[in-house]
Amino acid sequence: MTCPPPTPPPDLTPFPSRASLPPLRSVASVREAASALVEAVRVAARERSLPSDAYDADLVRLGEMRGQPLAFPLLAGGVGDGAHVQLADGRQVLDLVSGIGPYVFGHDDQDLLETAAIAAASDVAFQGHVLPGPEYFRLCDRLLRHSGEQLEHVWLALSGSMANENAWKMILQKRAPAERVIAFEHAFHGRTIAMAELTDRPEYREDLPIRDIVDRIPFYDADDPDSTQRSLDALDRALEAHPGEHAAMCFELVQGEGGFNDAPPTFFRSLMERCRRAGLAVWVDEIQTFARTSELFAFRTLGLDDLVDVVTIGKILHGSATLFSADYRPKPKLVAGTWAGATVGMAMGARILERLEEEGYLGPEGGIARLTNRLEDAFGRLAERLPGVVTARSGLGAMQGFVAWTGDRAITEEIVTTSLEEGALFQTAGANPMKIRLLPPLTLTEGELDAGFATLERALRRVAQRHGLPIDSAGA
Repeated sequence: MTCPPPTPPPDLTPFPSRASLPPLRSVASVREAASALVEAVRVAARERSLPSDAYDADLVRLGEMRGQPLAFPLLAGGVGDGAHVQLADGRQVLDLVSGIGPYVFGHDDQDLLETAAIAAASDVAFQGHVLPGPEYFRLCDRLLRHSGEQLEHVWLALSGSMANENAWKMILQKRAPAERVIAFEHAFHGRTIAMAELTDRPEYREDLPIRDIVDRIPFYDADDPDSTQRSLDALDRALEAHPGEHAAMCFELVQGEGGFNDAPPTFFRSLMERCRRAGLAVWVDEIQTFARTSELFAFRTLGLDDLVDVVTIGKILHGSATLFSADYRPKPKLVAGTWAGATVGMAMGARILERLEEEGYLGPEGGIARLTNRLEDAFGRLAERLPGVVTARSGLGAMQGFVAWTGDRAITEEIVTTSLEEGALFQTAGANPMKIRLLPPLTLTEGELDAGFATLERALRRVAQRHGLPIDSAGA
């Protein structure tokens, strides 16, 4: 997908924090002590492992304690290496979903572990809004330097769902008495009661009371030349059916749980402009897209800076945040809470942002863009080798997904299970068709990429053989 050039953030080089207190990691003795601690923990973690029967018993017991089994039979052992994680029984798995996104620098990153160790020894484990520390300040400062002129404020929280709850409260207060919201089909916005209703997955709110305040419109369909107009017409119908009752429309710029569905900037701009004319807040959920495209914010990658009112982020932040324009600044007491986040999470979030800037990951020629090109090339080679298998692809930046054969749920889940047996972790997303998704660390090496796709190809061949599915392999 071709995107307009992003609006450049101001003066990123040099980019020192404006926090009055320098980070403790800048003190040589502190950094040396943290480095020694990290190495000692790493050595100890690598030397311990569970026998297979104890490992299996722990999996069962953990499922019993949780009240439901784990999605995958995986227990991490506390150590890793890049995209690889060591399990509690000593096995190595190639993690190509990064914990559903947050492990942007992979596993066992020395710098981030040192940052975490220092933060963990800094006064308190968690920080609240009543007594914020330097990590809180530094993280807010970093975020607002990249958010553009429209978004002047930021409020920190723990989970992505909580960031979305805060966003919704700010919007409702500003737009009262309007209380309806427009969302896309296949949307996912969290698992609180309010966000479960905004999410287009009925099974996520089974037997829960709902308020019936959500109107849905279709997401972009690349196979339909009238897709944008069809969505605009659906938006108009919703507005006409409930005049003056809508407070906002919520946008995922790449649908995550819904299938890694992406759309061109013109699609979003048309809808956002229509929302603005109708007096609706433009609310962008970037919990998963944050730092996964060539800029920190996907709305900036897509050139939508002038249209956003409220934006939520999370995952790689190791916490979450709601960014908002002056128009949506809440009245006192509307958003609050004991905790703003963990000191470790805030310190790591700020350090991740620093490194994305310092190490050249951002921009049209940056590391994220280069990883995107490598992923697309790998998918292209896979499709050439297995032309009967890879039937569709989607995504943006370091969020990529594909359909295998028809995207049948059982077959797709079996591919993921078989890939894990072969040593690599993928995940599914969407339905009808279901896709296989990748959220790799941005540090993914050529060797790790090649190993991941070789594993995936072996899994696809095994599943094809079991079910008599076509392969049509040029390399067979």
